Amino acid sequence: MHCSKSWWTNSAGGACLFERPHHRRIATILAALDADVLVANDCLFGGGTAMALRYGEYRESVDIDFLVSRVEGYRQLRQRLTGPEGMRALSRPGHTLNQAREVRADQYGLRTLLQVDGADIKFEIVLEGRIELEAPGADDWQCGVATLTPLDMVTSKLLANSDRWRDDAVMSRDLIDLAMMAPPKALMKRAMAKAQGAYGDSVAADLARAVEDLRARPHHLDACMKSMAMTTVSKAALWARIKALVR
Repeated sequence: MHCSKSWWTNSAGGACLFERPHHRRIATILAALDADVLVANDCLFGGGTAMALRYGEYRESVDIDFLVSRVEGYRQLRQRLTGPEGMRALSRPGHTLNQAREVRADQYGLRTLLQVDGADIKFEIVLEGRIELEAPGADDWQCGVATLTPLDMVTSKLLANSDRWRDDAVMSRDLIDLAMMAPPKALMKRAMAKAQGAYGDSVAADLARAVEDLRARPHHLDACMKSMAMTTVSKAALWARIKALVR
């Protein structure tokens, strides 16, 4: 389910409704974030969780990742979150974030743990230095916060796939997220060009290698689907979507 900004603001006291309990916990955190502060600093909800929530909860996603490509925006957020208020400095008025660990900051980003209903949820703001993120459009909102555009969702996943497709612990998440999003060819072409601006021709080669790796190890796809609780799509349908990425 995709919850637009207008849905959120027109539903007094409501919340984004998701099927998976952990996604409902994530929605609680998103609802408590100060969207105005995030947007003012060009900080956008991204990663696999943003994609899973936007495109039908096709898999279980457990963390919350925001990206910011403007150094000044990252500087402002770093100063705010490493101050005495911690995550309270990023809370929407009248809402509370239950911070379970101090905010850790370095040149790559800001990280902490938040708790909802006794569950720990990793929260991270990543300084994205490889590409410039687009401004979100009217449809690029989830539970009150701005998200990456579809172009940048695809671009960031292509880059992530290049970084870690060989790592079995990743469970082919980047490839699966791209497949389930099923970007039109025109969008895929634009995203590929943008990703290649950062990593060169290796992006397309890495995508093809990741697909071939799954083709050579069909049982690994079963393990990936099981680890991410993918129950709403068949293996055959998912494999067809994966193959379509390199046609």
